Amino acid sequence: MDLPTLSQKNSSIMKNLVKYLVCAMLAVVAVHLMGLFAADTDVVTAAFVSFVGLGNIAEQLPNPPGVRRVGVIAVADLDADTIDWPMLSEISADMEVTTALPVAVGKTVAIIEPADNSCEITTESQGMRYYQSYKNGIVFDVAGWSKEQKKELKKFVNTGCIFFAETHDGMIQVVGSKLNPIVLAQKAATGKKGGDKRGYSFTGDNDSFMFEPPIYPATLTLPGMSAS
Repeated sequence: MDLPTLSQKNSSIMKNLVKYLVCAMLAVVAVHLMGLFAADTDVVTAAFVSFVGLGNIAEQLPNPPGVRRVGVIAVADLDADTIDWPMLSEISADMEVTTALPVAVGKTVAIIEPADNSCEITTESQGMRYYQSYKNGIVFDVAGWSKEQKKELKKFVNTGCIFFAETHDGMIQVVGSKLNPIVLAQKAATGKKGGDKRGYSFTGDNDSFMFEPPIYPATLTLPGMSAS
C-alpha cells in the first residue's frame, strides 16, 4: 500500500484547517446575531406597559359633552424649519403636548365659533392587530350665509389645518399635525322653511396618527387662543 506523500499530508491539513476556521467564523457570526435579536427583544419588551385598570369618571362630578370653541391654523403658517408637530416624542405620558405650537413669525391661531351643540372631536383606533393606528377628526356647524363667511370659507379648500378644540371643562386638544393635517369637507344649505338650519357643516379627519388628540396644556402659549 502506497503511503501518502508529504504534499498530500500538507494538503489534508490545510483543508481541515480551513474547515475549522470557517466553523469558527460562523460561530462568531451566530453569537453576534443572537445578541442583536436579544437587544431587539429587550426594546420591544421595554415598550410594553401593563394594564392597571380602567373605570368611569367618579360619581358626583360633571362630565359635560361638546366643544365650545375651536382654534385653527393652516400648516402653511407654521415654522418652515419644523418638520412635524406634534410628534409622538413630544407627548408626555399624561397625553400632554410638551412643546408649544411652532407658529411662523406674524402668524397666529384663528378662532371659529361653532353653532350651538354642533361641534365634537372624534378618535378611534382601527385596523387588525399589529396594523392599528388612530383616526382623529372634527365636526362642527357655522350658522349664516353672509359674504364675509363665504370669503373666509374659500381659504379652507384643499388647505391642511391643525385644530384646537376647547371642551366645556376647559381642556384643549390638538386635532391634526403638520405632516398629517385635517382637510375640511364643506356642506351648505339655505333651508326650506322657518326653523330650518341655514349655514355650513364641516367634517374632517385623518387616519395616520400614532396617538389620539393630545392635550394642549395651559402652561404652553397658544397665540390667538388665550384661556377662556
